[in-house]
Amino acid sequence: MKSFVKRVCIALSLSALTLFSCDPAKKYESELKTIDSCLTKLDSLEKIYVGIDFDSLDQMAMHVLENEAKLKAYNTLDTVDQELGAMMNDCKGFRILMENVQEKDTVFGAEIIALRQQFTDLKADVLNGVIEKEKISEFLQAETASLDELSRRFLQFDSVQQIQTEIYHTAVPGVDNYLEKLNTTNVETTP
Repeated sequence: MKSFVKRVCIALSLSALTLFSCDPAKKYESELKTIDSCLTKLDSLEKIYVGIDFDSLDQMAMHVLENEAKLKAYNTLDTVDQELGAMMNDCKGFRILMENVQEKDTVFGAEIIALRQQFTDLKADVLNGVIEKEKISEFLQAETASLDELSRRFLQFDSVQQIQTEIYHTAVPGVDNYLEKLNTTNVETTP
């Protein structure tokens, strides 16, 4: 009887050891940490993305475009006030840099969703043991490179939009005031 119990204990120990050594979570611990790190990075990018008001940026660009059209319609002078010229240059820079902002909104949002899905699927495949080590490395390298590229482009856009938003809020009120005065002058002088 003791011999039987001893054999059962040894068999259970070997079974547990075999199961433990075959556990994909242990076998691919490093790869899973990398995947989790990438998912955390995506969370950070998404938090920034959600905080950007793309609709406001689009409206601001339209406002600048309208101001440019009004200045062309009202202003027939050969020379422009130097301060107004500087403000208009700032506004034009904003308009150009925020051009197609709705498209950027769609592209960045879709890329974040797609990468999150790719990393989530890869993690599930690793944990379920349905993918070979070589493929894990290959997929992880490709998806990490995609994440790095998205991060670079998106953070560059975010930096530009923050700077340009400040410029907009500095330059546009001055242009609006100039246009208001110009409009008032034109209304008063029109018979």
